Amino acid sequence: MKLHTLDNKQPERRQGPDLVHRLFTWLAIVGWLVFMVCLIITHYASPEMDSGLVRYWHIDIRTYWRPTLTAWLEWLLWCCVLLSSVSLVLNWFRLKRRSDHLHINIILLLVTSLGFLLYINRQ
Repeated sequence: MKLHTLDNKQPERRQGPDLVHRLFTWLAIVGWLVFMVCLIITHYASPEMDSGLVRYWHIDIRTYWRPTLTAWLEWLLWCCVLLSSVSLVLNWFRLKRRSDHLHINIILLLVTSLGFLLYINRQ
C-alpha cells in the first residue's frame, strides 16, 4: 500500500506573469503613488511648526489643519485603503501554489493608510 505523496506534481502551466500578477503590480504602484500625493498634501494642510524663533519674533502661524486640503487628504487615503484591500482580496484568492506569495507592500500600504486616517480624524 503506497501513501499519497507529493511526487505527482502537476506541470506548471503559467508562462510568466499573467494578467492578475500584472494587476497586483499596477495596484501597488498606483496605491503608493496616491500615498505619495497624500504626503505632499499633508505638508500643505498640516499646521505650521511652532518654534522658538517664531515665538521670539511674534510671528502669527496657522495652528489648524486646512479644511479643504484635509478633505482631499481623507478622500485620497480612503482610495489607498480601497486599492490595497482589493489587491489583498485578489491576492488571497490567488494563493494556490507554493511559488505564490503575499505582497507585503500592499499590507504595509493598508496599515499605513488606516493609521494615517486615524491620526487625521483624531485631530
